[in-house]
Amino acid sequence: MSRVILLGAGASRGTLGEQAPVAAEFGKHLSKSNVDWSQEYPYLAAAIRFLKPRIPDTSEESWALDKVWSAIDNRFKLRLIWGTSLPGSPIPPPTTKRIYKGNGDPWVLAGFELLCSVASVYGAVLDSEIQKAIKGNGTVKRELDQLQPGDCVVSFNYDLLVENTLGELSREVAIANPWLDTTNTYDANDAILLCKPHGSLNWKRWVPENGRPVQILNRSMKKNEIDFDPTQNATIQPGIVAPVPYKSEIIFPESQQRALDFFRLLVEQWRCAIRCLSEAENLVVLGYGFPPEDLHAHYLFAEAAAKRNSDKKRNWKSKYMKNTSNASMK
Repeated sequence: MSRVILLGAGASRGTLGEQAPVAAEFGKHLSKSNVDWSQEYPYLAAAIRFLKPRIPDTSEESWALDKVWSAIDNRFKLRLIWGTSLPGSPIPPPTTKRIYKGNGDPWVLAGFELLCSVASVYGAVLDSEIQKAIKGNGTVKRELDQLQPGDCVVSFNYDLLVENTLGELSREVAIANPWLDTTNTYDANDAILLCKPHGSLNWKRWVPENGRPVQILNRSMKKNEIDFDPTQNATIQPGIVAPVPYKSEIIFPESQQRALDFFRLLVEQWRCAIRCLSEAENLVVLGYGFPPEDLHAHYLFAEAAAKRNSDKKRNWKSKYMKNTSNASMK
């Protein structure tokens, strides 16, 4: 492993402009692009109003995706302490999605609507913008073009900027997965390894899985595809996880029987990323700011650095270590 590129939201923001907001801009972008978002996502809107006095610089017109998602996650995980009530939740529940009929926990529904809003912002519209951008010669494309088979890209982004750019460059890509021996196989040695520790909007999953593996699509899931499917008795949603301090999707193997395939796939993203980072001779960081909400990423780097030191390998040669400005990414 000689070269690893690490991408964060700043890479997409710098490449695609305002259409790809970073976490701090998410609420402002949603309000601007969808003036009726609070009617479309009433539980999420109620959660924002509830969290407004609890999270600094939060309002219905402007809120940070990572901070709000982390707060919603904490309310659910600590529901036995705080309770499940959410003032301002719609009564009766909406009829626009089937999931509203079968789930009475308003914080769960707020989290579900947040998934839909993420798919809306970083999904189909952004897919179109990506197709335009990859024809150019921006920083992301230039850096990806330097990758060789056996190198690795670690992308914390939900969007498909990396996948489509590598496709434009006609590069063979292998997504980290539980069945890939990254030390010894054709896929690992003759392709660029892609790790997405936060998942991806083109990963379609069912909860509960009931034997259905995660499906890798060639496009992002659309927000109208995210809902409870009575024919499958499961919720269909994108395989993404929040940048929250404690990701239950990967830290409790015993509790993941309802989504075991997704659990194994997600765990492999982190495992391969740690290994690649610990072995890299050259590390390029594009638009990633190591957000405090994502403790797992901090642990990832600490573990990779510790393993690297124990193996007495050379220090990383890195560039763009700070969250790169928009102008420099274009």
